[in-house]
Amino acid sequence: MRLSWFIARRIGNGKKGRLASLGNVIAVFSVAISIIVIIVSISVSRGFRKEILEKMSAFTGDVNVSVMAPSATSDYETQEYSLPALKAREDVLGLPYVTSFQAMSLRPGMIKTEDNIQGVMMKGVDSTFNWDFYSRCLEEGTLPQEGQDDYALISRRMADLLGFSAGDRATFYFVGSQVKVRRLTIAGIYSAQLENLDKLYVICSKKMVNGLNGWDEDRASAYQITFSDHSEKDYPQRKQQIAQLIYQKLDEGQYMRISGAYEDMSNLVDWLRLLDMNVLIILILMIAVAAFNMVSCVLIILFENISTIGVLKALGMKNSGIRRVFLAKSSGIVFTGLVTGNVIALGLLLVQKYFRVLSLNPTNYFIDHVPVDISWWSIIAADVISFIAIMVILMIPSHFISKIQPAQTIKVK
Repeated sequence: MRLSWFIARRIGNGKKGRLASLGNVIAVFSVAISIIVIIVSISVSRGFRKEILEKMSAFTGDVNVSVMAPSATSDYETQEYSLPALKAREDVLGLPYVTSFQAMSLRPGMIKTEDNIQGVMMKGVDSTFNWDFYSRCLEEGTLPQEGQDDYALISRRMADLLGFSAGDRATFYFVGSQVKVRRLTIAGIYSAQLENLDKLYVICSKKMVNGLNGWDEDRASAYQITFSDHSEKDYPQRKQQIAQLIYQKLDEGQYMRISGAYEDMSNLVDWLRLLDMNVLIILILMIAVAAFNMVSCVLIILFENISTIGVLKALGMKNSGIRRVFLAKSSGIVFTGLVTGNVIALGLLLVQKYFRVLSLNPTNYFIDHVPVDISWWSIIAADVISFIAIMVILMIPSHFISKIQPAQTIKVK
């Protein structure tokens, strides 16, 4: 065992170390509270990012391929707003990060009840559609089955607005060259909690929508491509790679619009980035608070052990060696605080993750509970950064040692 660690373990263990012991407890508590706030903030921020990006991907796809962006007055009953089957589908599905390549057909319409009229966007899907997201947030009824052309899946927000329950029949009106009417059964009700989207989209049969639009069955309004993860850092490269594969197999003179969730839902992305900035500010503030309290603790230990410092200097120990003694003592306190904070933080996060104790207003936060995503690498990184930052700051008061004169301090009781 190195001499500095040997001496550090014995500083403040006697009766004279009562004030230092109290300072140690306060310092450990301060470091623990700071790391709790940091870990909880990081995990909650990751939880929001994961939940919202999954919802964005479910509604718009990570990459969306369409022929053009229709306006509110577009005539969907013309071929110019539809795409043929893409020849690059199998090539895109072969990419390791792509999980689905699904076709969808769109048609605006209205849903009418005795008391209300609501504008909707019919989103027709077929056997290529990935139902995983909707199966997780299904609240009532069942998911539509393959071959059911008279079904509809609506959101909880729309169901409450219009008074629908699973199994009810709803009347939809579509305006074009002539008014068309369809009676559909509400197969199920889901809750995605994205107000601007889930009160608009109705999931239904692609075959039915194509019939309304007068398209062949193999045509679609767009193709949604979803990824296994939703990394913002990898998104531009992935989008470019997919675009190259699609453009290579387009017919001459054919044009495609390729966009994605990060462009189509930029308001949510900006909100997530603002949340990340808040976490960074919290990280800096909490490290500063912990470091300030640790500085106070080190100064207390130094003042209570002035005579010890004088004896060590008289015995020939250099200032750097004595400085290492007190930094070793401080590192033990910081480490104890970090371990305590990690245990408490993980306990709180696990309780929230599995029991959802804290709830939120989904109108404001797009989710009804505080989401948690525990990343061990993020926690380890936060611990390492906090430890290093605090120890670097503690080098400042340790320089007080060089000003202590043995002749003046060795008699101090």
